[in-house]
Amino acid sequence: MKVQYEARNAARLSVAFKPAGAIILGLALLLTAVFGGYGFLPPRVAEAANNRLALKPLMGWSSYSMQVYSGNGAWITAAQIKAQSDAMHQKLQSHGYEYINVDAGWNGGLDGYGRPVPSTTLYPNGLTDVINYVHANGQKFGLYFIPGLSPQAYDADLPIYGAPGCSMQDIAVQPLTTADYWGLDYKINFGNACAQKYIDSIADLIDSWGVDFVKFDSVTPGSGHNDTSIDARGDVAAWSQALSSRGIWFEISWALDHNYVDYWKQYANGWRVDWDVECYCVNTTLTSWPNIARLFPDAAVWWRDAGPGGWNDFDSLNVGNGAMDGLTQDERQTAMSLWAMSSAQLYTGNDLTNLDAFGLSLLTNDEVIAVNQAGRPAHPVSTASNQQVWYANNGDGTYTVGLFNLGSSAATVTVNWNDIGLNGAAAVRDLWSHNDLGSFNAGYSSVNLPPHASRLLKVTASGGSVTANDDDTGVKYTGSWQRSYNRGLGDYQDDVHFTQANNDSFEYTFQGTGIDLITEKSPDQGNVDIYLDNVLKGTVSTYNSVRQLQQTVYSVSGLTNGTHTLKAVKKSGSYMLLDKLRFFVASPLAVNDTDPGISYSGAWSLNSARGFGDYQDDVHFTQTNNDFVQYTFNGTGIDLVTEKDSAQGDVDIYIDNVFKQTVNTYSPSRLVQQTVYSIMGLTSGTHTIKAVKKSGTYMLIDQFKIKSPRIQYNDTDAGIVYTGSWSLNGNRGFGDYNNDVHFTQTNNDSLQFAFTGTGVELITEKDASQGNVDIYIDNVLQATVNTMSTTRQVNQVVYQATGLTSGSHTLKAVKKSGTYMLLDSIRVTP
Repeated sequence: MKVQYEARNAARLSVAFKPAGAIILGLALLLTAVFGGYGFLPPRVAEAANNRLALKPLMGWSSYSMQVYSGNGAWITAAQIKAQSDAMHQKLQSHGYEYINVDAGWNGGLDGYGRPVPSTTLYPNGLTDVINYVHANGQKFGLYFIPGLSPQAYDADLPIYGAPGCSMQDIAVQPLTTADYWGLDYKINFGNACAQKYIDSIADLIDSWGVDFVKFDSVTPGSGHNDTSIDARGDVAAWSQALSSRGIWFEISWALDHNYVDYWKQYANGWRVDWDVECYCVNTTLTSWPNIARLFPDAAVWWRDAGPGGWNDFDSLNVGNGAMDGLTQDERQTAMSLWAMSSAQLYTGNDLTNLDAFGLSLLTNDEVIAVNQAGRPAHPVSTASNQQVWYANNGDGTYTVGLFNLGSSAATVTVNWNDIGLNGAAAVRDLWSHNDLGSFNAGYSSVNLPPHASRLLKVTASGGSVTANDDDTGVKYTGSWQRSYNRGLGDYQDDVHFTQANNDSFEYTFQGTGIDLITEKSPDQGNVDIYLDNVLKGTVSTYNSVRQLQQTVYSVSGLTNGTHTLKAVKKSGSYMLLDKLRFFVASPLAVNDTDPGISYSGAWSLNSARGFGDYQDDVHFTQTNNDFVQYTFNGTGIDLVTEKDSAQGDVDIYIDNVFKQTVNTYSPSRLVQQTVYSIMGLTSGTHTIKAVKKSGTYMLIDQFKIKSPRIQYNDTDAGIVYTGSWSLNGNRGFGDYNNDVHFTQTNNDSLQFAFTGTGVELITEKDASQGNVDIYIDNVLQATVNTMSTTRQVNQVVYQATGLTSGSHTLKAVKKSGTYMLLDSIRVTP
């Protein structure tokens, strides 16, 4: 690996040292950044996660890959930086890219206070001219530094700006000690208060220039020294303090030692986890597959450490320039998928003025970018083979799943829902092709996946329960929590989090209708206070005279379908443990294209009995541009589901009369039940979606799926009273809500459920063996419904009551005919 450091060192410039003021020193210097480190903490601790920066992973461009590729510094001239800024503005900025970061070799000497000054050769009109240009493009600007104190500043014993009585020789460690991998600078003694003032003076200077980002290189432990023989932790703390107060993003580099991760997380907004991604193939390629593949084991180690405030840095994502990248198209897509799933800093090192069509499609895929920006790093089910499944639980009933074939020959890669904590059937969407692949009961396989290729999927639970392990990045721990793993006791995924301090707590925010807290009980555990949506619900005991694993100590169901937060606080006992959380998600409400609430304007027609696999085997269609469909719904989100086909085109989407986007429904081959538009997070209440035909021969409507605030109760809910010989059938694999039903074979057996609300729905399966059911509301017969169907249909609303007076009501259902009567769930409108 030596060549990469020599190349980086060679990229630095020889300059004349011309300090400001009367002193002129005729010394030829090797350009260095002038800062250092020592093992003492500054008097004030900066918490990186509290500076309101890095709430999401950074997106942008870095110069270093092209500097290495060209073997010279031409890629950081004023003209080149402006060209890259313009290209980003034109091609990438609308997708979230905003940082223009300049790497090594930008400075041209020191001022009279030992602070760097920009090269006048590279920036004849000054670096601030370039920074202002970048800012005018709506972007942010970054610069590169390393630890330590310049030997030339030390030899001249320059004064420290804004610190009377302080000079360079005051702050150097004695005897003089190297501060960085290359041995360029002297270590700074941060035990001397003048040292922090020196770093502050540099931060003030670059802040006055308009710098928004600092990359701090050669940080140790790491950077080839995974010990404390060269220790830059003092530098990191001092720079963090200086930059954080000025709102400047602080990124540390490179190949950092994971043993010190808590330190990096405390002070930095991002940290490089491995060596340079570049292959140092001058004028040949930017990177190579081995430099991508080695990041998979790194990601498997570091994923738990990333989150708002600080992110894992995999280095430049060089997938945009075609053959110059040094990767095949499959490898380029795999790299983008890994960066996205890992919530790694999403910056490219490509020449932005020369992106090829495939590279541009990778870098601008908004569904893939959304995975990155969601900030939920993925982790592997196993790394035991080259066929790997990686996943992240998104806390809303969806998962991001990556299927990777890291081997050298084609292979099938399969994700099993049970392995990722998904209980029941799920719908699968391919995020690269933007196509829905269908619903699958137990898992999904990518058959004959080529070598180094991948699939990036969004997996959505079709109702039921979702499990989050104690190390899920959505769980937020407060206090002195630790993770215990490889316990061998029977915990879920063989690990727990634990604390010994009273009033330590954890929180988990989820979208669903209920949640279970599952942990161990043992003699050394005690009481835990439970809060739901900031309301104290009670105190539960986790004590037991003997150890019991995977115990449900708190459970709540029947919540409004939406966002909720569970909080648990340790109150007594030697320990509090968390093993896992299980939350329940509601199936979206399917509204067929024939629903009377849907309003069609124009020359629409119904096409039924099509035999293509549409929802309920029918669609509405029109051939006239500007015809539209409109539907008013009660909920927090909606999906528009239709067919894609070669005869279809663009559709404009409006929500509540506000234009949202134009979606394309074209596909070279027919694809049925495709979600072409989806929105979530609407305020709970009434909304209207409108879709207008803009191009293509046809526009089709298959169904809408509503994310509703209605409360869904599973058939196992304690509030449902069964009378007669009912039984529970679980783990059915048919797509039932929570993967189970109750059933009876005896006529006149019944079920009864008391609820509070203005409406209720009875949801069950339809099947050839089922028959009639009498429905009562408040003891008054309302209807006899038929649950028979020649083919099995799950999650069917067989009875719905609306407009009830707000208050308490009772639903009763009585079996009248057929071999079976089933109950899947009951849904209540508040």
